[in-house]
Amino acid sequence: MNKSYLRSCILTACLTPLAISAQTAENIQESKTDGIELITVTALRKTESLQDVAVPIDAATGKELSRIGVTDATGLNKISPALNVVSGGGSNTVFFVRGVGNFAVNAYTDAALAFNVDGVFLGRPTATTASFLDVERIEVLKGPQGTLYGRNATAGAINVISAKPELGETFGNISIGAGNYGTITASGAVNLPISDDWAARFAIGKTKNDGYNDDGTAATDDTAFRARLFGEFSEDVNLTITTDYSTTKGNGNSPSFEGSYGFPLQGSNNHPKNIPGYNFNPAPDNVSAPHTGPATPAAVEYYTGLQTLPAFTSITPLYEPYIDNEFMGVSAELNVATSLGDLTIIPAYRENTVDVLFNNPAFQAAINQENHQQSSLEARFTTTVGALDLIMGGFYFDEAVDGLASFNQYSLQSTQDIENSSTKSTAFFVHGKYHLSDELRLVGAVRWTKDKKEFKGQADVFLNLCIRDLPAYPGGPEIPNCDGAPVIPVGTTVAETIASIDAADLPEGAPIANRGPVPYGQIPLFPGAPDNLRANLLFINQTQIDRVQENNEITYRAAIEYDIAQSNLLYASYETGYRSGGFSPTNGREEFLPEYINAWTFGSKNRFLDNYLQINAEAFIWDYEDQQASHFGIDGNGNSAFFTENIGQSSIKGIEIDILYQLTEATRIKGNVQYLKNEIEEFSYLQKTPDEAVNVVTGCDTEVKSVTDGEPTYNVDCSGKEGRNSPSLSLTASINHYLEFENGYSASVSLDARYRDERWVGFDFLPSQRAEDVVTLDTSVQLFSANDKWSILAYVRNVTDEEIKATSQLFANGGNTMVSTYEKPRTYGITFKYDFY
Repeated sequence: MNKSYLRSCILTACLTPLAISAQTAENIQESKTDGIELITVTALRKTESLQDVAVPIDAATGKELSRIGVTDATGLNKISPALNVVSGGGSNTVFFVRGVGNFAVNAYTDAALAFNVDGVFLGRPTATTASFLDVERIEVLKGPQGTLYGRNATAGAINVISAKPELGETFGNISIGAGNYGTITASGAVNLPISDDWAARFAIGKTKNDGYNDDGTAATDDTAFRARLFGEFSEDVNLTITTDYSTTKGNGNSPSFEGSYGFPLQGSNNHPKNIPGYNFNPAPDNVSAPHTGPATPAAVEYYTGLQTLPAFTSITPLYEPYIDNEFMGVSAELNVATSLGDLTIIPAYRENTVDVLFNNPAFQAAINQENHQQSSLEARFTTTVGALDLIMGGFYFDEAVDGLASFNQYSLQSTQDIENSSTKSTAFFVHGKYHLSDELRLVGAVRWTKDKKEFKGQADVFLNLCIRDLPAYPGGPEIPNCDGAPVIPVGTTVAETIASIDAADLPEGAPIANRGPVPYGQIPLFPGAPDNLRANLLFINQTQIDRVQENNEITYRAAIEYDIAQSNLLYASYETGYRSGGFSPTNGREEFLPEYINAWTFGSKNRFLDNYLQINAEAFIWDYEDQQASHFGIDGNGNSAFFTENIGQSSIKGIEIDILYQLTEATRIKGNVQYLKNEIEEFSYLQKTPDEAVNVVTGCDTEVKSVTDGEPTYNVDCSGKEGRNSPSLSLTASINHYLEFENGYSASVSLDARYRDERWVGFDFLPSQRAEDVVTLDTSVQLFSANDKWSILAYVRNVTDEEIKATSQLFANGGNTMVSTYEKPRTYGITFKYDFY
């Protein structure tokens, strides 16, 4: 088979590695020094080539991450099209892999994707600030990782590997950058020898911008520091000690108001975003435009003209958001080589202090003031017994969270005192690979996990209820109207909230938890009414939780690997994954159980044309059961509340193909295509409305299940919908060309493109929550000096300034307002880097 035929075969999507045996092993071995370089990874707890790892994985080196602008977790979308990372409000980061994930990540829930830095699992997604400083490479494993990683890895795992100290070498680099939106970046790293057997590496970084939104929100001010010490006690024993410290400030991404859903009292307005029972009333263009933000004068005027439900009174402006977080950690990695095998021990400890106020999706204020502590210990032993490669190990994780939280929605505020939210997780695992021959291998792995979770805390829910009806218009139907009554002020405790209320608005005194309502406000129910009758009633419903949940779970993996030729691998696997349950500080919904995923994967990794063409393909079938979902629903007191429960089951299947082609020594082309079908098979929950004529604001099917005192409880059924953050088609393509000049200077020119099909980016499957398909372009030019000591990178990202929805949520208590946050607009800048050695 000649090369021209093979090129033709590739272009016509002939992806099977037929007749590869025509390439001799000698030719393939020689070609490894030319063409596409191999990336080394440790995804399966040992060092091997990316092309030899029989699992779905994307990886990028630190050099590539710098070129494409990955400086935080949200940028990881660029290196793994199957991954979707969005800001979850404040400093929370939300991960989805092919629709597996959850929009809410807080002190009560765990991420569906395991985030690991230098082998240490991070329990809280807020703690990733320093992770992208002085990085050697990042690995993204797709699909459940239920054996070698195990804990809460139903979606996959991200491994960040920072640069390690090198013995006997002195070198380093500094980098300074500037861009639009007031962006300033600075970083530096230095490697220093301490003795013949010890070396240290220090890195520091700073990122700051003025915010991407017109009102100054989406601003960043991050600082990070890392120190690593490496020593060799002997040829068989080495130790790495790492410490890091970082701060995250700024104010986080805030939403823009799209419009609101209102009753069609005078008929339909024929807006394309209408739903049964509601008209969509768009906000003015200068308010709804992407990257406007909620605090411009026009946005404040629009928003304060709406009503809060069920108080039915005017809304007050949102509080100004802020982030003031602090993180620190220390870890070690001890490696001991013995005659029986290799031992690795990784102890670690981390502390996080979180102080955040955010208003997405349109909370008057959502406050998190938390302290996180986690300690962990992992030990692995790797050995070979005859034809069997073995990895055995254990893992222990201990996390504790305490603090205050307050989620204020004007008519309702949940004030939460977290006395203790703790997790203790213990696991043991065995991973074996048996070589039936040089080409054929069988893999089996099993992990036993025991999770013990405890939660002790209290939630006090303030509810402000209107009890006055007035005609909607002269001669029209009567609807609740308490315009002019006060809203609930923001407070992190009951005492703080009550102290913020004008005493004149509590004529009969402050409410007491679980003792019924008191009058709130100064508007009489009807002309001439006695002074002690008020238009609003204020309640406090208290829920105390002191619960323990224990889960024991066995997850496993079975796989087969076959080398058709030295550079052509076929594999198939079946793997299970599990994410632990947890708690919600909500009456009647205090606990939710674990979720599970079962995954079939069929893959092929290939190199052709003397190592100049790489084609990797993967087909996958995932069954996602007891899916955890966070949403607004009905608590045990019959009130609207936000909690997590097991309500879903999904079927996820698709195909992904990666192509990398070294067209010439100077030109490289890369492409990825993913077809995904993510169907929610079961997804239903209960929601309450104040009247049988009032439907739930949702794009899902609804049915009245019961009526109590004229208030119906609906069953909301979203079964049959496409999974969230699951575009049917995703494409990426890039071209990189290298230029050499006669004076010794050189340059690299790159163009990166990405296409994402339509996708759901919200809880409720409303028209506004359907993000449009989009194509984005990034480009960069990097100039290198003749001696390679300095370089200048100029870049433009999101060249065409596409308006890309990241999340879109309904704020029911805020006049059924639709709000959306957006990915970054067009950014551009220049970065200077100097290497010294």
